[in-house]
This record gives sequence, structure tokens and C-alpha cells, in this order.
Amino acid sequence: MSTSTAAKNRLAKETSPYLLQHDTNPVDWFPWGDEAFNEARTKNKPILLSIGYAACHWCHVMAHESFEDCAVAELMNAHFVNIKVDREERPDIDRVYMDALHVMGEQGGWPLTMFLTPDLKPFWGGTYFPPQSKFGRPSFSHVLNELARIWQTEPEKITTNTDALLDRLSAPPPASSNPDPDHELLEQMIQQVIGAVDAENGGIGRAPKFPQGPFFQLLWSVHQSHPGRGYDAPVWLTMNKISQGGIYDHLGGGIARYAVDEKWLVPHFEKMLYDNAQYITLLCKMQNLAPNELFRQRIEQSVGWLISDMQTPEGLFASSYDADSEGVEGKYYCWSESEINDLLTNSTRRLFCEIYDVSGEGNWEHTNILNRTDHPDQLPDADEALLAQARETLMAYRRNRIAPGWDDKALTDWNALTVIALLNASVTLEDAALEQTALATLEKLQTHLRADGRLHHSFRDNQVRSHATADDYALLISAHLTAYEVTLDRSWIEQAGKLMDEAIEHYLDPDDGAFSMAPKDATDLIVRDKYANDDVTPNANATMVINLWKLSAYMNKPNYQQTAEAVFEWLKPHMTRNPFACPTAWLAFTALAEQTQLVLVGEPEDENFTSLHQACLKISSPNRLIMQVSRDEELPADHPASGKTGLDEPAVFLCRNQTCNLPVTKAEDLLKSGIH
Repeated sequence: MSTSTAAKNRLAKETSPYLLQHDTNPVDWFPWGDEAFNEARTKNKPILLSIGYAACHWCHVMAHESFEDCAVAELMNAHFVNIKVDREERPDIDRVYMDALHVMGEQGGWPLTMFLTPDLKPFWGGTYFPPQSKFGRPSFSHVLNELARIWQTEPEKITTNTDALLDRLSAPPPASSNPDPDHELLEQMIQQVIGAVDAENGGIGRAPKFPQGPFFQLLWSVHQSHPGRGYDAPVWLTMNKISQGGIYDHLGGGIARYAVDEKWLVPHFEKMLYDNAQYITLLCKMQNLAPNELFRQRIEQSVGWLISDMQTPEGLFASSYDADSEGVEGKYYCWSESEINDLLTNSTRRLFCEIYDVSGEGNWEHTNILNRTDHPDQLPDADEALLAQARETLMAYRRNRIAPGWDDKALTDWNALTVIALLNASVTLEDAALEQTALATLEKLQTHLRADGRLHHSFRDNQVRSHATADDYALLISAHLTAYEVTLDRSWIEQAGKLMDEAIEHYLDPDDGAFSMAPKDATDLIVRDKYANDDVTPNANATMVINLWKLSAYMNKPNYQQTAEAVFEWLKPHMTRNPFACPTAWLAFTALAEQTQLVLVGEPEDENFTSLHQACLKISSPNRLIMQVSRDEELPADHPASGKTGLDEPAVFLCRNQTCNLPVTKAEDLLKSGIH
């Protein structure tokens, strides 16, 4: 965030840390909104739209090179109405114009630099532009001058481009001639994913490598439903390599956004809330099935980092930490050998440097990124205790360094993922305090992110910003359903149902049965996008299918099941056209196909009830739901366990597709029952 005493532009009134980083630029920035649009229309100027986010390294580079340069700013101000958008605050805007860039045949990324007509139609774009021509890219000044010339002298070229682009953006996807999704196609897709995994280092493909949470969640889930087929091997490999690589923060906990190399050694050092939430959740599911010490430690450390470093004063969770500190990428996290020599005793120093790959020459740009890639195995307890003490010493020293920038805005969807992670960790670690933290966060999301009767997407400085997206609703509902399963408090189901009704009212398109990313009353978008593919977080439409199926069962509302089937019908052609892009949609397919219910009969005060409940929670496939009923409670007549709940002791019925097994009364028998 800018602390300069220079004159501030319009961005000074915003709450986004990313926008505030630009509030002293000489560029005459506008936030996205009517003031900017009216300025462009009145003066007949094209719009220069710059989209980025606070933790983005190349966004900072372009800002320093161009937006802080008075000559470049003079060009921008003379010929364009300049709008700055935080992609995390307005993901719907980002998606529209990133899609437009892809339609132009360009590779996406941030900063996203788009040029629009005054009525917001894109006609040209790119990402990072250097101050002088290099990397095969024209200089930013050349781009500005050329587009200003074309705007003035070749308006017909602009019209042709915008009309063609808008037609492509608005067009429905082509009909698929492929067969409907089935288990055979799922198997083919899984084999495709497994084939893309680096067999030595884990992860999808080569460099750069991203955690790819939705992909590995799908592999793990299908492994849980169909053990013994080897689906879990790539997940174990990848999560082990990430957990011991340089992408993992071995002092503070948590992972960076991605690694620039194939061995997960060199991270792009920004740390994002959504990555860490999904990392923790998957580790918990793996730990529930096959406990190991490494994953237990990584869960504890990463949850500890979330609470100590990412929690805001309001009890919500911040979005990210920047990659840079003092203008240098990774400076906060890297070490020289001499620093470590000064801080650790001789015996500990030798052990630490050997295990964590520290040397005089360094392992990255003459400095050291801590990692255990070459020493992943647990050492004897005494040595691990020495290493733990060394980490504490180094962490205390690191706390005195200048920290990277902290983007402390709270986003509904990312916080919902974090609630799910904390609830999973509370089960895995048997930590009641984590459960309470998660539930308190969930309540605060409903308190702080609602205004004027509607859910919003972003909160900072006691102000909400931007309408909620379908992703916010989908993941927040999922968090409420997870809260019910952990607590068995039906008020969470009731709140989830209210959220679902809001989502259906404001986001569901009755013509094609899918949820749009933005609400129906959003007036500042040229298209209201619907999408089926996963991004860095699970897809909203696919997540809604799972939510609707569960709510239909919990609330005995057949209309939810019908809506789930309609949304899935919309997903089908996307799944078959590009299976690799839709892992969460395939999770939804398995949920609808298998419809597994664990009906927990009894009262919380009953002997053995708690152990059965905990066993149900350890069965962590998203294809199952946990439903608690009292012994004297009647289930709906069409439920497969109807009439079977009058038992003398707590028990669990495993029900699939309208058929229930005999009741299980012992937790160990449930865990051995073949459902994972």
C-alpha cells in the first residue's frame, strides 16, 4: 500500500490493497464504475483497463516501470480513460476480459491489459508490456501510441474487432456430439490425468507447477470410492513432494502459489489463501485414511500459519501475502549460509544445513530456499527435535525482517474454503478449538459480508465491495453443509437452504439451467458468464450440483434434486468436450451416480455415538453425506432407511441408491466396511 505523500488519485477512496498500491501513480486512474464509463463516453476516449492483484509480481514490475513513469502516465491520460481493477475483488470482470484475450488468441496472465470502447467492448489486449521492446513484446509506449492512432483514424477496424469478439463471447458453447458422461469416460479422464503427472516429482506436467487442488481432490475421491486401482499413487507422490519442497514454507507453514521449476524447489513466493485451504483439506482426507507424521505436521503448521498470520482483526481471513519484500522477490523467505551460521550452534547448524539444502553458493540466485527434497524421510526423534528448535530460532529472526505486503481483504469464497479446511483439520487433529474458530468464521461471513439483504464478495475496513458471485454462494453453502456434518446442528442446514434459495433466485438461468457467475441485476458487464471448468478453486456449477443433492436429502425438497440434475445436464457437454478441464464436475457426476448416505441413528449423549460420528467424518469422500436422526425420528417414506431407525443403540446405515446395508454399531467396523 502506498505511503507516499504525493498527490493521490481516485483510487485513494477504495478499500482494495491492490488499488491503494496505485493511489499515488501519476496515472489518472478510475475505479471500475459509472464515473469512468461516463468520462469515456463524454470524451469519446477508449478505456485502458488494467487488472491485477496485490500479490502479483509482474503487476508490481509493470507498475514501477510504466505506471509510476510520468511520461508514460502522460500518454495514458491524454489518450485513454484508465481503469484499475483488483481481479480478486471483481473476478467476474476479470473472467470476461480474460476470456476476450483468449478469443484474441493470446495467452492469459496478469497484469491483464485490455483496451475497450466506451461501452466496455474489448478490441485489443495483452498482459505485461515492458518499457522498451523485449521478450518479443512491443514497448508499452508503442502500444499506447498505436492504439490511440487507430482509435482516431481507423474506427471501422475497432468496430469490426469488437463485433467479432462480442459475438464469440456471447455465443453458447457448441453442441457436443460426444456421449454423456459415464464411468468409462471418467476412467479415461483419470488415466489422462495420471499420464500427465510427473512420475518423478509429482504435479501436472513440467515447469511451472501449480498445486492443482481440484485435480488431486478428484483422484483421491475416486480412489476412496474404488480403492486398489492406483489412483492414489500420484496424489501421495505430489503431496509428499510439495510438502518437502521449497514451495512449502518450512518455517512459517503454508505453500506458495506455484513453483517455477519441476522439482517444486523455487516458488513464486506469493502465498494465497485458497491454495492453502485446499492443501490442508486434501492432507486431512489423506491423513484420515492413512496417518503419517509428515502430513500431521504439515496440517498443524499450515493451520497455525492461517490463524497467526492470515486472520484479520474481524476474525475473517486475508487473501494473500505478496511475493516481494523491499522490492525483491522472495527476500523475506531466503537465507544466506552466514545468517544461519550466526544463529545456530555448531552441531545444529551442520544438521540443519545438510537436511534443508543450505550452502555457501546457495540453491537459487546465490541464496538458499529451505527444502527437504533430498532428505524427505523422518529422522530419529532427537534430530527432529533439534531441527524444530532451529526452525523456531530462524522464524523468530525472520519475524524481524520487513514482511511482504499483506492483502487483508476478506473474500467470501476463499474464506468458505478456509472454513472447510479448518473443520476438516478439527476432525483430523481432534482439535475442538479449530472447530470453534471455523464456526465463528462462518458466522462472521454472514455478519460482515451481507448488506442490503444480499451477500457480497469482498470486505475490508468495515465496508463490503462488489456483489457476490456464484462461487461465493457455492462454496459458502458447502461450508455450511460441512459445519452440519461436523456439529450435527441442523441450523447450518437451514442457513444453507436460505443461501441456496437466494442463489437460485439471483444467479440461476432458467433457460439453460446453469448458474451465472454474476447476478441477474449486474449492469456493468457486457456478458454474464457461465462456466464449467475449474480454475484455482472448485467450479461453482459443479459444486452447486453436490450442494443441491445434499440439501435435497437433508431437507426433503425434491426441487433441489431436480435443479441439481438440470445444472448437471448443462455441465455434460463441457465435461465430455474437455474432461481434463472439469475435475469438480466429475466429482459431481460421482456424487449423483453413487448417492451415498451415512444415516447416523442415535443421540449425541448415547454411548458410542461420538465414536460412530467421528468414524463417519473420517470417511471423507465428497460423494457421501452424513445425516443424523434420533431413534424416534421418522425419515421420509421414500428414504431407504425409513422405518429402520428404532434401534436400541447408536448405529450407522450405509445407504446407496435407495438401498441400505445392515446397521453398523461399532466405529471400527464402519471404517473397515469398504467405503472410504
